[in-house]
Order: sequence, then C-alpha cells, then structure tokens
Amino acid sequence: MNAKLFLPLVVGVLLAGCASAPKSDIYTYRNDIGGPGIDLIVDNELDSGDKPTELIWLNASRIRQGPWDAKYYLEVRYEALAQTGYLDIAPGETLTLTLDGQTMKFGGVGSLNERKETGGTLVEHAIYQATVDDLRKIAKAKEVKVDIAGSQRTIHREFKRENIEKFRTFILTHMGF
Repeated sequence: MNAKLFLPLVVGVLLAGCASAPKSDIYTYRNDIGGPGIDLIVDNELDSGDKPTELIWLNASRIRQGPWDAKYYLEVRYEALAQTGYLDIAPGETLTLTLDGQTMKFGGVGSLNERKETGGTLVEHAIYQATVDDLRKIAKAKEVKVDIAGSQRTIHREFKRENIEKFRTFILTHMGF
C-alpha cells in the first residue's frame, strides 16, 4: 500500500475510535441476574416558557415480560419551588394527550406515594399504563398537547419538535412503526 495513503488511513481510524456517540435520552437497562429488561425515554422535558414556576417531563418506558411481551408506561415528572406547591395528582384519568386533535386519556394511581422535597424543590411522579399503539400514536403525531390534572389546577404543555423526535427514536429503536 502506498505510504501516502497508509498514514492518513491509520490516523483516521485512530481518531474515529476516540469519537463518542451522540448524547441520547433513550436508555436500555438489562439485568444480568434475570430481572426484566427496561427501555426508557428520560429527560423529555416539555417547554415551560421563559420564567417557569414549574417544570414538566413526559417520559416513556417499556418493561419486558419475557421474550415477546412487554408493559408500557408514561411517566409524568413535576418539579416546582415550595411556594408553588405540589400538583397533587390524584388517582384516575389525570393525563390527557391531544394528538393532532384526537384526545387520549390515561389513568393511574396518582402521585401520593411519589412525592418528595429536595433542597427546596418539590418533586412528584405519576405513572400511567399505556399500550405500544399509544406510544406509536405519540411518535407519529405532528402536534401533541399535554394536560395534567392536579387537585387544584391543570397544567398545559405542548410538545416541541425535539419531544416528538425522542418518542420517534424510542419507537424505532425498540418497537418499530
């Protein structure tokens, strides 16, 4: 091989080995001692404007149940300063998604056992069972509106392009359209 081609090729291979993969908010966890595998969208924060008093995330997960089955979930994460207070998500249908004008309602057990205060920040989680088709609909939507009903108020958010892209990547990586 010509020396003029060999040296740049070796340098290119070495530099390519140093490159890292792009940062992703899609994770997979596999338990080596027999627990279920879990695939997650994390850090899917919804836009809260310039001066938010509360932050909202809508994440998704798939928990494998054997080689072919799985359970699917949506997770709402709420964070606010103590003076804003908890959202106080009650049991029942408290998550509403409007996908291109079509409404989908999700029910869960609420956030009673998933509330904590950390350094002056209130954190609350609510989990909602979903289906693979529900997640596919979210990934295929052009417009996604999110309403989360608390005991005293309802929070409204909308997906930005990057939120929809996270769902699309999650579906394409783990389930397919």
